[in-house]
Amino acid sequence: MKFFLKLSFVFFISVILFAQNENEFIRGVDISFTPQIEDLGGKFKLNGETRDLLDILKEKGVNYVRLRLWHTPSDGYCGLEKTLEFAKRIKAAGFKFLLDFHYSDWWADPGKQNKPAAWQNLSFESLKDSVYEYTKFVLNSLKNQNALPDMVQIGNEITGGMLWPDGKLYGDGLNEAAQWIKFTDLLKEGIRAVKDVDSSHIKIMIHIDKGGNNSASVYFYNQLNKHNVEYDVIGLSFYPWWHGSLEQLEYNLNDLAARFKKEIIVAETAYPWTLQYQNDGHGNIFGPDKSLLKGFPATPRGQKDFLIFLKKIIKETRNGKATGFFYWEPAYISVPPIGSSWENLTVFGFTNSNLEAEALESINAFLPEEDLPVVNVTVTVNTSTLADTLKTNGIVQLRGEVKGKSSSLLPDGKRISWDSQSELILKNIDGDYWRTTFQMYEDDTLEFKIWTGHTLAKPTRLRAGFEGLVSAYDGSGRNIRLFIAGGNDTVLPVQYFNSTPEWTDQYYNPVEHIEDSVGVMFRVNLAGLVKNNLFDPNKNQTVAVRGDSVQSGGVLSWNVNKLELEREIYSADEAPFYSGVIYFPKDKIEKGRKINYKFYVDGSSFGGWESGVDDRFFYFPENDTTLHWKFFNDNKTITGLNNENNEIPKDIVLYQNYPNPFNPSTTIEYSLSRGVDVNIDIYNVYGELIKSFEENSKPPGRYSVVWYGDDNYGNRVSSGVYFLKLTADNKTITKKLTLLK
Repeated sequence: MKFFLKLSFVFFISVILFAQNENEFIRGVDISFTPQIEDLGGKFKLNGETRDLLDILKEKGVNYVRLRLWHTPSDGYCGLEKTLEFAKRIKAAGFKFLLDFHYSDWWADPGKQNKPAAWQNLSFESLKDSVYEYTKFVLNSLKNQNALPDMVQIGNEITGGMLWPDGKLYGDGLNEAAQWIKFTDLLKEGIRAVKDVDSSHIKIMIHIDKGGNNSASVYFYNQLNKHNVEYDVIGLSFYPWWHGSLEQLEYNLNDLAARFKKEIIVAETAYPWTLQYQNDGHGNIFGPDKSLLKGFPATPRGQKDFLIFLKKIIKETRNGKATGFFYWEPAYISVPPIGSSWENLTVFGFTNSNLEAEALESINAFLPEEDLPVVNVTVTVNTSTLADTLKTNGIVQLRGEVKGKSSSLLPDGKRISWDSQSELILKNIDGDYWRTTFQMYEDDTLEFKIWTGHTLAKPTRLRAGFEGLVSAYDGSGRNIRLFIAGGNDTVLPVQYFNSTPEWTDQYYNPVEHIEDSVGVMFRVNLAGLVKNNLFDPNKNQTVAVRGDSVQSGGVLSWNVNKLELEREIYSADEAPFYSGVIYFPKDKIEKGRKINYKFYVDGSSFGGWESGVDDRFFYFPENDTTLHWKFFNDNKTITGLNNENNEIPKDIVLYQNYPNPFNPSTTIEYSLSRGVDVNIDIYNVYGELIKSFEENSKPPGRYSVVWYGDDNYGNRVSSGVYFLKLTADNKTITKKLTLLK
């Protein structure tokens, strides 16, 4: 997806120079609920095996754990004793550790920042002293058991201050300037305690909730600078349904990186894997009433894609200042009696009757990409079996999904999806052959189908552009094309588009391989003859290929039909396509020999031969091949101006483009006195097709199109002479255009 990757060239260079080492990049989780879930019987599974949650997370790439600390919670969970126990496990398992001081007995967030009950009646000076002593005591307790945090948050989502009402920033009757002083004084006491315990090791984060709100973020951290608050890390929460779009987050990260020169971490984030819920008596925070991000459905794949894209945005932040993220409570599964309001935002499925939850595919998003083996995959598609008039400037696209460690964002940055947003668009390499190369992670599985269109907005005529039934090569019987990435770069065998409603094998080939021969497939479209009542497909007239006997080693003949073509009954427009394969002996024809041929219709009223057409030809190939389809009677290549008086029907007029010469655009106008099919193509002086306008059937009238001096791929073309060709009723009109830059 490219909609949020709008980085300048300078920014791109900065990414290269300062990009985070993946092993240093924080792939963190907040799993503060885990001790309580484990005590209540909750279990976690990976690939069907019950395992310790920390082991699962470690295997899947998590390298940092965040724990919240409440002062005196009613049930003891998230209090100091439980936190000391869990912190020891976390450190023993090899994770780095972020401690999140809430300075409250329960949740502290933008809507509430209540003081601990033990501090309710303290004077402000005593409150500051309590912040210092408590923070220092907690950290020394951790230090004494070799579980000192690597990072500490002084407060949680403190956009509106903390330890209310003393440190509250906004509200009726409050003097904001005075409150900022009190709030930052409290912050400084917590920071002083951290530095007194360990002045060099522990990073200090100041955390707010405004991941997608740049103006609010800038205001807050400007105030910290104004009040001389010393800290190391900017922490932001980013929940899309509360905090905005990925574009807004991207902008905020880059702006904060430039302004404050601080390390930045997305301290909390999450995304749903389903909109369903368990009947555990606890409503879910994210339900159907909340808005999903476009392109990220509430599925395990959508959840994984969100995390992959989030990681990409963070890693590409200006000057490498953004260093990672923490996923909030990915293991907050539902167990009685506490249930879970977060069960559809975890990276584990719903609990079963044994209180077990299986890891979802999305857990792979935590894996460090640079440690994953990457292979190049080349896919070639042949459209000689496509039942429509696809030109070489059309669209052939792979639509599908990747399962495994990857997401819809492939390692090389290309995106694959089941819709038009898929970026696996193949380039025409010769006639019917189209090719693309992309990257996959080793052992990942690609499931896809081939889609074709004259443009992305105009699919070919059958099945809205998709091919028909294709049986996966693995014998599973699934209607899918399948590829599993191995340990080496792979070039897949050519795959042929299936236009029929019948099942075909994934690697079906219409040209049967014969060891001592080269098979060549010929294909012709007789739509023009049908339209002019010169051919009736229903009368079983023979359509053949005739050619030079000497050149073809006796395989073809100008006098008799040695290759009779078969009607493609599923092709568009009354099935005007005819095709067939003939085999040439390798021992009689050298590679590269020119072989002339023409299409011929037996029993026709016009003599059978194509008219106004020089001999067609091909050069004898080394391997089996298909020749790109042709219209009967039409093989004109525009390399100059034809005599318009001989070719222009009187009821069709193509006007000279205006302006001409032009830069950057020119208007092409034409008029029709009756309804006809119209195609407009632009060629360079070498006869190469540059741009096509699919006008299709038009009623009588005057029409115009604008050419912006670009090719079919959106690239600007160079200055020079170009030829405009308008085709209507198999007649052509040409004009010369001049682009000056």
